[in-house]
Amino acid sequence: MARSRARQLLSGLEKFQKVVLDFQNVKIIGPSFADEIFRVWQKDHPEIKIVYKNCNEEVEFMIKRVPSE
Repeated sequence: MARSRARQLLSGLEKFQKVVLDFQNVKIIGPSFADEIFRVWQKDHPEIKIVYKNCNEEVEFMIKRVPSE
């Protein structure tokens, strides 16, 4: 999944205080997808908590390798 897909996914979520991303049935995500959500978007919306669940090992690996700023 590309960076543009991550932006589509997150569009409109800035009005919430907490976002839960459920990765059930998602086999893999790309590094740019994870970076857009967990670094870029989170940096722009520090007041919003992003949590994720139901990740397989590959998805969790991509999420955890996103650098924190």
